[in-house]
Amino acid sequence: MNLSNISSSALRSLIKLTERKEALVNEIVKIEGQLASLFTGKPVRPTGKRRGRPAKKGGKVTKAPKKTSVRTAKRAPRGTIKKKILAALKAAGDAGMKVTDLSKKIGVKNANVHVWFSSTGSKMAEIKKVGKGHYKLQEKKA
Repeated sequence: MNLSNISSSALRSLIKLTERKEALVNEIVKIEGQLASLFTGKPVRPTGKRRGRPAKKGGKVTKAPKKTSVRTAKRAPRGTIKKKILAALKAAGDAGMKVTDLSKKIGVKNANVHVWFSSTGSKMAEIKKVGKGHYKLQEKKA
């Protein structure tokens, strides 16, 4: 094919055919990506474009310094929660106490009391579970 002897109408039809071919090739790439995602289970992007918000233009991006939180209350000494729980259960008597009431009485979060019963409390033979979230102190028999 000699390009010097090509007419403008033939050139236009060549451009149209080339554009149509590119569109079909792009569609094939999309379909192949969909097939690949079905086999792998992961979404595959056919183009190299990144999704999401584009980066800011110009200048160096600096992060704000982390704020260090200042603790207002110091950590309680080891074994304090145990002493408080045992004292409250002893005061409750044979009826025992629910975790919600116990946590309000000793000033500790519900979750912390639940964790204490599931870890430390489960190792203590004198603590018995009466019901769901309900515990009592069983006195040691001499």
